[in-house]
Amino acid sequence: MPDIIQSGHINSPSDGVTQGLYEESSAQQGNVGAIRRLGDGRTYRYCYFAAAVNPGVLCTPDISAGGVVDEDNALTAAAIGATTVTATDQTLLENATADQYAGAYMHLSDGPGEGFTYRIKGNTKATDAYAVDFRLYDPLVVAVTTATDFAITPFLYNNVMIATVNADCLLCGVSVRAMQATYYGWVQTSGIATILAEMAITPVGIPLTLSDSTAGAVQVQDAFTEPVVGLATYLADGDEGDHVG
Repeated sequence: MPDIIQSGHINSPSDGVTQGLYEESSAQQGNVGAIRRLGDGRTYRYCYFAAAVNPGVLCTPDISAGGVVDEDNALTAAAIGATTVTATDQTLLENATADQYAGAYMHLSDGPGEGFTYRIKGNTKATDAYAVDFRLYDPLVVAVTTATDFAITPFLYNNVMIATVNADCLLCGVSVRAMQATYYGWVQTSGIATILAEMAITPVGIPLTLSDSTAGAVQVQDAFTEPVVGLATYLADGDEGDHVG
């Protein structure tokens, strides 16, 4: 597993990565999630790619690899100050591997301790009884019981793949180059970027969203329920494979 982060603090390292923005590497060159900011306002995050991606496409972490849907009555009681919480569930955790959820976020969604979010430092492999121990960066502020519900949001920059509207998707940025699976590289998270366009984009300044039909592409927002990715900065003519800024 990649070295997700060396600190539980809310701010990731400012950089500390030796790898260039337009380079890929089979070897990890710094903390996954590290931030690189440029003077013109563009921001990048260092990622581990679980699948190959093309340049200039919207990306997402693999939700199935690092996330857990809201689950009831699966936790073992843990006292205030505990830094390990155990969950048992055959359907969700049967195939959990060691540190699969490192860097992710555990939400206590209902019951005792509800409303708190804890960063996961690492986890054990699932036992034969489907139990997984989650090690937390910070101790529990409120005790949890078997009546506490939980969910897990994956770390955005681990197990990255191309985004598609037909699957669970949590956008984490735009690929800056073609990436091979199991390699390390960067996604852009803010500022002017180049992104695959599904169709002609006009006018400049129109809101763009994840495409309904083309993986990793943007389209003109056609429903207010679609989250805006950004605004068009130049006109795309709609040629196959065209990109927009």
